Amino acid sequence: MVGRRKSKQARFKGSNRSRRLKEEDRISQLPDPLICHILSHLPTKEAVSTSVLSTRWKTLWLWVPSLELNSRKLPDLSAFSCYGNRFFDSSRVSHINELKLIIADIRFINGDDYDSSCFTSWIDAAIKRKVQHLYVRFPLNSCLDVMPLSVCNSESSVSLKLHLVALPNGDFVSLPCLKTLHLNTVCYPDETTFERLVSSCPVLEELEVKGSVSCKAKVFRVLSKSLKRVVISLRFSLFHLGSEVEVDTPRLRFLRIDENLSERFVITDMDSNVKLDLRLRSGMVFDKAYLSKKKRLRNFLPQISKVRDMFIHLDTFKLLYEYSKLESLPQFGCMSRLQVALYYNHSKWLPTFLESFPNLKFLILVCYDDDSEETCSEEMNHFSFSHVPQCLLSSLESVDFKVPIRGLGVQMELVRYFLKNSAVLKKLTLPLPYDAIQIQDDFVKKLLKIKRRSTECEVVFL
Repeated sequence: MVGRRKSKQARFKGSNRSRRLKEEDRISQLPDPLICHILSHLPTKEAVSTSVLSTRWKTLWLWVPSLELNSRKLPDLSAFSCYGNRFFDSSRVSHINELKLIIADIRFINGDDYDSSCFTSWIDAAIKRKVQHLYVRFPLNSCLDVMPLSVCNSESSVSLKLHLVALPNGDFVSLPCLKTLHLNTVCYPDETTFERLVSSCPVLEELEVKGSVSCKAKVFRVLSKSLKRVVISLRFSLFHLGSEVEVDTPRLRFLRIDENLSERFVITDMDSNVKLDLRLRSGMVFDKAYLSKKKRLRNFLPQISKVRDMFIHLDTFKLLYEYSKLESLPQFGCMSRLQVALYYNHSKWLPTFLESFPNLKFLILVCYDDDSEETCSEEMNHFSFSHVPQCLLSSLESVDFKVPIRGLGVQMELVRYFLKNSAVLKKLTLPLPYDAIQIQDDFVKKLLKIKRRSTECEVVFL
């Protein structure tokens, strides 16, 4: 009787343990498509490692609709190739939503066993399986691998991001579903390749062109009736003869120009409602050796004079400051909202600069300290804030400081300037340092003593 009782207890405990294991392994109870969706959010190595869990899990990762092959997450080229070949050789992979192919280590492609054909075959296989999002990146200082022709002829691609690769020389391009195109340090076989690539995407909405310019392509024509967002961040040599950028995008809503200006930058068709993010590289003082730079600015600035919303970065403000010593800036009569990044010791030029924006309503200032407090205070003695531009007298309604104010000499004078001279100002926003209560109190007391020209002006502390 005792033996039977123990046997029954053992079976009971065993069944309980089995029941608990089943209850704990709830993921295995999910249908295969849902498990594959979960695996698609794991790094490739971890997704593959689940194949040891059970017979059912052995090949589940081959159904995953997305794959990331990153050399930094795999030990060597052999393992890298093994994962890729097994995935794409499998007949189970019927559809791929996303492929990320990243070779971040140049040692991977400098070895004797390196063969780029396996990578191009994977890309071909992904495109045949209707890949929608494709990202390919090779390491810096490597010989750029040429992409297969299928990259430029994909019926399913929605997003294409290429970094440090070479485009194929093909006469026919067809990307009917492509909405996002990022090209970073890409080698173009000729100048028509880039133009053909962009213009052959009828629903393209976002374009980014970045990196150093190959000598094989000096002219970049962005011709599109569908583009809404464009980022141009090219690096031309200052004396790069024949360098040209042309933007003809009537539906554009956002344009970022981050470069040292091509020899000829032409904006043919652009809506005035576009938001312009301007980051022109300075790094020099205008003199006889840089007359080319001056000429490029003189030709470029009038083309952006009708925009209504603009962000001028730190380098750009310095560049325009140097340029203004030689020639007057054009009038930006349509400008309603302007964000400017500058050093406080350049704020002495701000009233003159704002003369170019006679109808400005909203001004956002990102001010940085460039010198010590003593130096700034000394320079403030030479600042001339007696001049009041037209926008302060008739249109400026809001001034928003984005960097915490500590009430130093330069900062205080700049705040005082806007309060005393802005006739229709409704709101002035000042962020205070959260870690200095005494500074906050002293600054607020000083501020309350300043007479405001506008009776409707409200000062908001953040």
